[in-house]
Amino acid sequence: MSKVDFKCNNCGGELKFSPGTQSLKCPYCGTENENPDSVPEVHEELDFEAAKAAFKNNVDTVEVQVEKCSACGAEVTLEPNITTAKCDFCGTSMVVSGKSHKAMKPQYLLPFGITKDEGKKSFRDWIAKRKFAPNALKRQARLSEPVHGIYYPHWTFDTQTDTSYTGERGTHYTEQVSRTDGDGKSVTETVTKTRWANTRGNVSRFFDDVLVAASSTLKKKLTAKLNNWEFSKMISYNDKYLKGFKAESYSVELEEGFDEAKVEINSTIRSDIRHDIGGDEQKIHRVDTAYKAITFKYILLPIWVVVYKFKNKYYQVLINGHTGEIAGERPFSAAKIIGLILAILAVGGIGYLIYYLVSNGTL
Repeated sequence: MSKVDFKCNNCGGELKFSPGTQSLKCPYCGTENENPDSVPEVHEELDFEAAKAAFKNNVDTVEVQVEKCSACGAEVTLEPNITTAKCDFCGTSMVVSGKSHKAMKPQYLLPFGITKDEGKKSFRDWIAKRKFAPNALKRQARLSEPVHGIYYPHWTFDTQTDTSYTGERGTHYTEQVSRTDGDGKSVTETVTKTRWANTRGNVSRFFDDVLVAASSTLKKKLTAKLNNWEFSKMISYNDKYLKGFKAESYSVELEEGFDEAKVEINSTIRSDIRHDIGGDEQKIHRVDTAYKAITFKYILLPIWVVVYKFKNKYYQVLINGHTGEIAGERPFSAAKIIGLILAILAVGGIGYLIYYLVSNGTL
């Protein structure tokens, strides 16, 4: 994203955004400068098809450059036309080989609500609670793991769906069945069976703000766990909120993003179909879905990121910069896991011994 300087009204120093205050704070004199754009607003949805056409005509775009780190795999958004840089996450030096390109400009962002120190504390508390993490990792975490604030790109999609389907409804019933057991005796059992009937129908649902991470810098299995976002508090994109933070540009294109959204949408639709079919069991044979009135927003969400290295492998820990919600990766201690297994086996062995002694009248 382009750099814009914001000056302190008191001393003229360069301002940085102060999480949790919705203001710009001077790191030199400590003055908080009023931010008139901090009031939540009505968010405009963009038409999906119209935006694709407009984007091809370079409407509302910015110049960005994205380079992938060879060490930790992060995709780092850089200023256009630079030749060398350092990875924001692991510090590895990079020779920039890509070219800058035009990208859609973000519409809205959700400002950081928790500070860097609060992010650090969340990370250390999270590591401390990992019972099966190696002790060396916990000692390392008590030192100064770098914590980076990043505005991470996301798409949100709205769409009306109308779906027709065919399938089968299964209804359970019971029958008395006679058989001969191992001793040659005739026994009667109650057996549950299923009666199937063909069915067809239609379901409709409106999907609002289906969220898709628009970059692969952070692992999607982790970003998917950060879902406690207050979209109502988003504000219009403004460079002033980037002061002191990085902002990633998207690498997942708009159409790719909607394809990812449809995976979640279709899962919900299939659940609706099963409910509509009813019965005790359901089979779905054919699903035809029409997506109507597709709209989207391109937004930036605040995440505190820790990328740490342990035994030559990189791990990510992500902290929701608005609420403090956390999701992360960690190594496991083989010794601790083996110790737990041995303890369980020992307890099980003692239990068996007690049972044996009791059953034989020894106890």
